[in-house]
Amino acid sequence: MTETRTLKDEYTMIYSDRELIGRFWRYLTAYKLQLVFIILLVLAISGISIVPPLMVERAFNLLEESGEWIAVASYAIAYVGLSIILWVLQVVQNILVTIVTQKIIQRIQMDTYESLQEHDLGFFDKQATGEIMSRLTNDSQELNDMINVVAQFISNFVIVFSVLGIMFYVNWQLSLIALGMGPIVFAAAFLFRRFTRRTSGKWRAAIGQVNASFQESVSGISVAKAFGREEKSKEEFEVINDTTFLYAKKRAFALSGIWPVMDGISVLGIFGINLFGSWLVFEGITSTSTIIFFILLLNRFLYPLARVASQISTIQSGFAAMERIFSIIDAEKVVKNPEKPVFEKVTGHITFDQVYHEYEPNEPVLKNINLDIKPGESIAIVGETGAGKTTIASLLMRFYDINGGSIKIDNIDIRDYDLQDLRSQIGLVGQDVFLFSGTVLDNIRFGKPDASNKEVEKVIGIVSAQEFIDALPDGLETELGERGKGLSAGQRQMISFARTLLTDPKILILDEATAAVDAYTESKIQDALDKLLANRTSIVIAHRLTTIKNSDRIIVLDKGKIVEEGNHDDLMSNGGLYSELYETYFKHQSAEWISEISEVFSD
Repeated sequence: MTETRTLKDEYTMIYSDRELIGRFWRYLTAYKLQLVFIILLVLAISGISIVPPLMVERAFNLLEESGEWIAVASYAIAYVGLSIILWVLQVVQNILVTIVTQKIIQRIQMDTYESLQEHDLGFFDKQATGEIMSRLTNDSQELNDMINVVAQFISNFVIVFSVLGIMFYVNWQLSLIALGMGPIVFAAAFLFRRFTRRTSGKWRAAIGQVNASFQESVSGISVAKAFGREEKSKEEFEVINDTTFLYAKKRAFALSGIWPVMDGISVLGIFGINLFGSWLVFEGITSTSTIIFFILLLNRFLYPLARVASQISTIQSGFAAMERIFSIIDAEKVVKNPEKPVFEKVTGHITFDQVYHEYEPNEPVLKNINLDIKPGESIAIVGETGAGKTTIASLLMRFYDINGGSIKIDNIDIRDYDLQDLRSQIGLVGQDVFLFSGTVLDNIRFGKPDASNKEVEKVIGIVSAQEFIDALPDGLETELGERGKGLSAGQRQMISFARTLLTDPKILILDEATAAVDAYTESKIQDALDKLLANRTSIVIAHRLTTIKNSDRIIVLDKGKIVEEGNHDDLMSNGGLYSELYETYFKHQSAEWISEISEVFSD
């Protein structure tokens, strides 16, 4: 395999074995002291494990010479004592290996987590959550298994060559029989190696699909039930599950199928030594004790050799897991912090200059957007679904980088600002509010963990959330369920308002922020919205007429282009797209329309 790294798909890379070993070695060498102790223990265990067959041979020789069993009693006692020492050393080695393994896995998982935090939203648009979770959990476990066998692999490797050396020293003819088993063992191992690497990667990918399907099923259970889709969803999952089972079978065969093969090779070796050894004994070339010694030693040669062969399969499976984990860590970060970032307190002057953006090649979402927003100005962006409204908000937050043109804040390109500092000065409230596990207070303080209770109480009062928070079982200390379960959509939205207001951003983006709030709740927080927008540059993407009409300027988008801009009255008099949107979406929200309808029903 070449060292050139290529892509299997968007975010799965192919690494050479040499690259993976080098990468793993860098993690391993962070624990040099423990590594030295493990190597010393491996050598000690390898050396000691060869001694018992030598003791048995010596005991049989003494037994033949003396004819009394008491002559071998000291060897028997020493054999037991040596076995106890070997057991203790193996326990210590396993403890050390486990500690080092867990530390390496911990570091790799932290590197993976940090990498995920740095990726732009384009990465998550194309990667299923279940697939990412599979790489963080299942692949990490596979890697854990691989690291655990590395010490055993080295130990077995040392034992194989040590035993082989002693065999040749004692009897080279019988040693050739044992050595003849080696190529057969490694031929079998090589066949299983390639099969294991390939099937393990496919099995892990299939597990990722299962996780993704489970996640989607649980998240969308209400929709599935509403459409009576349970049976169809079950059939679709069954196909995915059957594919996973198929790859799991192949992987199980690759990992465990090697042992029957090794047992067969071992039987052949013992048969050969017995047959040829018997002839040597009858010819007076060697002794019976030497044959027994070789049979015992053969087990210590073929068994570690078989372990080496099988562990190659486990290591290859671990390589496949490393490949998938490192693919996340090494995936190119599109949105990057500049080498010399700008740290500035912004005033809120925003300029879009010839902005062009596309998510998929040759499918533009925004085309030639030119927009100048003054500090403290409030603009509303309206347009049909897919016009590009949310994309404007996402680009300003640098969730994605634009494909053309520039976006500036206070005449500085947003790509020159420090990412974290820039986003800390922009508040975003969306329609789909995400609340984290923890208390209500934790969620409000999410963007400003060191906020005082007084600051929290102030923003709660501003967004009119005090009444419903007081009604919760433990008030601000109430533990929330997953994604804020237990709260209504309006309550979650008010917590989101409070969370954003607490950070006191100079620029505020409201992306359909009141869409999930009923008219009564909206009327309660309309004053809060006015306070929220006061003295801030704000971009409001909304379907609520009150929010739109209160804006200083209305921007009308159509298929990624600005087609109109102005205030409500001017745009209505123009008779363009805005007036069509008004008649379609907004008119029924106006007080005049409600009054007319009331009169009709009254009559």
